[in-house]
Amino acid sequence: MELRHLRYFVAVAEEGSFLRAAGRLRVAQPALSKQIRDLEREVGVKLFERLPRGTRLTRAGEQFLGDARAALESAARATATARRADSGTGLRFAHSDLYVYTPVVLKVLAAFRQASPDTPVRVLRVNEVDQHAALREHRIDVAVSFVATWPVPGLAALQLADCAITGVLLPATHPLAAERRVRLQDLSDLLWLHPSQRTRPELYRALRTALETRGLVPARHRGRRGDIASNVAIAAGDAWALANPVVAAVYADAEGSIVHRPFVDAPIPMWFVLIWRGDSPSPLVERLVQAARGTVASARAS
Repeated sequence: MELRHLRYFVAVAEEGSFLRAAGRLRVAQPALSKQIRDLEREVGVKLFERLPRGTRLTRAGEQFLGDARAALESAARATATARRADSGTGLRFAHSDLYVYTPVVLKVLAAFRQASPDTPVRVLRVNEVDQHAALREHRIDVAVSFVATWPVPGLAALQLADCAITGVLLPATHPLAAERRVRLQDLSDLLWLHPSQRTRPELYRALRTALETRGLVPARHRGRRGDIASNVAIAAGDAWALANPVVAAVYADAEGSIVHRPFVDAPIPMWFVLIWRGDSPSPLVERLVQAARGTVASARAS
């Protein structure tokens, strides 16, 4: 039995689905299923009930889950101890697509560098779907992420920016572009461009649920990267995307192709946050969090 088997088992248990767990782990579903079968064969008991839709832990699986998590935590602590012994490791700062919130991160890192000029900072690109596991396993120290629920389950977090969604980006040629405000349910004829289900599954599910509770069940949708170029499809005339005033400002000079319109529905909560393990933060993480709190306070005061 290897740590890989335990990591795969925990992912399937938490996701309740081999398909979602495979996406989270970024492995092929058949390979994941084989690893779980190998684990069950070695343990000698059935750990999952295979259902028509998803999986469910057996009683033995429920008992095994606690021990599996403990084993992974123990391995992560051992790794962290070894890495802390290496003074050259520095602070490992992870991010995914930042979009228009890149300046927020630049200010946080600048404040940290000013407070700790001799501390190396390793910047790593880690998709949001992988960040929580990377933090739990001490492969990274902190990360920035977009979340649609607060507080962040299982982690310590600091809100860097309120990204509440209050409007949409529309093709300038669409009839709704002539309205000052729109209703989300009136967008059913367009293709919804949304955060990638592969790299940001939790955010996608939260946004889709928010749309459904506001009367819109998107008939057509497509995942996108978190950059400005991905919205070219809107200018082509058949797509739309959620937006807030910060995102809308990017398109202020594009009124001939893409327009921003507020919606009359309730705002959709979202935040840009700094996340880290709250159980035993290192002095470096504490200094970064302190620097981030200072930048947030300065932004609010200005």
